[in-house]
Amino acid sequence: MIHTALVAPHFGDNMRHCLRCFADLADARLGVLSQEPEERLPAELRDRVAGYERIGDAGDAAQLIAGARRLRERWGRLDRLEGYLEMLQVPIAEARDALGVDGMGAEAARNFRDKNRMKDVLRRAGLPVARQALVKSADDARAFVQQVGYPIVLKPLAGLGARNTQRANDEASLASALHALLPSADHPAQAEEFVRGEEHTFETVTIDGETVWSSSTDYLPSPLQVLENPWIQYALVLPREQDPPHVREFAPVNARALRALGMRHGLSHMEWFRRADGSSLVSEVGARPPGANIMPLLAAAHGADPWAAWAQLMVHRTWQFPPRRFAAGTVFLRAMGGAGIVRAVHGGEAVRARLGPSLVDLRLPQPGQPRSPHYEGDGWVVVRHPDTQGVVRALRTVLETVRIV
Repeated sequence: MIHTALVAPHFGDNMRHCLRCFADLADARLGVLSQEPEERLPAELRDRVAGYERIGDAGDAAQLIAGARRLRERWGRLDRLEGYLEMLQVPIAEARDALGVDGMGAEAARNFRDKNRMKDVLRRAGLPVARQALVKSADDARAFVQQVGYPIVLKPLAGLGARNTQRANDEASLASALHALLPSADHPAQAEEFVRGEEHTFETVTIDGETVWSSSTDYLPSPLQVLENPWIQYALVLPREQDPPHVREFAPVNARALRALGMRHGLSHMEWFRRADGSSLVSEVGARPPGANIMPLLAAAHGADPWAAWAQLMVHRTWQFPPRRFAAGTVFLRAMGGAGIVRAVHGGEAVRARLGPSLVDLRLPQPGQPRSPHYEGDGWVVVRHPDTQGVVRALRTVLETVRIV
């Protein structure tokens, strides 16, 4: 019996599903550390959770330690302390270290969370990364521009995906980026040279420091282009071919990067570039399950739940996931126009009819709701098809048919 505490600050849809996956595991006892009162725990899970501790701040390692200790005192031991949210990776790791719980420790977690530190680790390991600098002031940013030239990219040091990422093409846009991020000695920003190339992800399952499974998706277009152009719809493709040549060529780089950063057990999410000359470059890595609808894409392509497989991985250190049977893709639907309210949604029923059995999921906003501030937009479509080109055609159908105003 593996005694596991899962950090679940709040009970949104994704967290509820994750809790169910952990509760379904055989030979495991589940406890929950949450900021919510216990009565908010989903009713269907109350009899399946063996311990519940309310804490005030899930991002505070001291509170995680105290809550986990109470579970351990009740159970006699604690074997796992887990959570999937990016911003909680370091405090969870600090709590593992303090409690002597197996899993990623704080030093490795900081390698993944601090993007400047990450690049330093990768560069020292001889891996291809963009030139970067820690920016604490406007003078630091301008000194970096003197070194690498425009354009550059500025982002928060502990970034999450492409959120708050800024591109500076000249002095005016650099000033705008600095205004948005306000770097300081206490809150520095990450500056990087701008990389041109195809952008991909690389998802990896690691057990005992060795890669046991991997997958890659293609961005269409890159997240930064999406951030800079609010009218662009954002798509990802998970190819039917799990190991195409460019992915096979990059796989050793991915494995070396994960070893350098300290990944022992888990599912990681890497962003990487393939440039026009065929060379590759690591952008950044998260020691967590991927966002951007990649988990639903994996479910559609493999006919199994990757969240259930991840729960099994983190608790029992085994990976059970069937072979890929389909290609899959997603479009994030973004409202057109400059207003802050969704006024109309066009093409919903038409796209259902046109996609037929290729349609896996369609989430449309309701007229009158606020426009989403996130680059992933106001809704999404997930499709699948037996071959990759069929998914590309289905995504084009979505782009031609659905319009949010």
